[in-house]
Amino acid sequence: MERLFLRERTEETFVRVFEKQKIGVVGMNGGVGTSFVATSLAKMLSSDGIRNNRIVEKVKNAGSGANTRNVTYLEVCDRIHNKKSFIYDSIGFDKRFKTREFTRFYSDITKGKNIKGKVNSDEKINWALITPEDIKDEISLKPIEMIRLVNNIFGDVIVCDITECKNAEDYLLDMDVIIFVIDPIPSGMIAGYPFLREVKRMEYNGKKVVWLVNKYNSGINKRDMQNFLKLKEYYKIPAMDISSFYSAEYNCKLPYETPDIKEKTIETFEKILSKELGML
Repeated sequence: MERLFLRERTEETFVRVFEKQKIGVVGMNGGVGTSFVATSLAKMLSSDGIRNNRIVEKVKNAGSGANTRNVTYLEVCDRIHNKKSFIYDSIGFDKRFKTREFTRFYSDITKGKNIKGKVNSDEKINWALITPEDIKDEISLKPIEMIRLVNNIFGDVIVCDITECKNAEDYLLDMDVIIFVIDPIPSGMIAGYPFLREVKRMEYNGKKVVWLVNKYNSGINKRDMQNFLKLKEYYKIPAMDISSFYSAEYNCKLPYETPDIKEKTIETFEKILSKELGML
């Protein structure tokens, strides 16, 4: 068939859309400090959390003319009935939102409500948290509902604290970068080895993975640890006085807001955000 195609003279221009960046923070097993790492990164990414305000704005003058990064901290958990500690309780959101309504994102998702544009803003972070009411109501999100929550929550950068998840591997595949937190105690590493192997497979297939050894201390046999983990490069956060974490919670603060914790971790977190994520 002989057909004639005449192209009209038009200007072909693609407008760059700044997509949200999803950072998945996950532990090799429970109790390794995943929430500490995730909340610290969220705090640093908020406009008042960077030392000397050193921040490269990914969304500056993009569409809305915004000059700050919208940061969301999102708890990702599909075993809510097993969860025994909450960010909601640990830093006192019942007090922070005493005169404001706190959006229950988990409840809204299960009811099929539209969550776009909804925020729980406090300290320049949008907090998408599991609430005591969610536990009481025995809310459980299906994998497709969790993906809806992750992809529709408001924010330019979504820090996903992935805990107590039977479908963690599926959620990690949807992340732009994975920060894998390890407690180097032998029993914990042995128990979490299958998950470590799965995340290494993701890295081999092209997923960006940042390896972070938490609670690093002088009792570690570094050769044995490295022979077991077999990591080419990893970041370290030192073991710290537990009293600082207790003090933070008694004062309804994030651990990172405690001066001695911030002093011992800020350099590592800044390196991760600048070198690995390009956000500083």
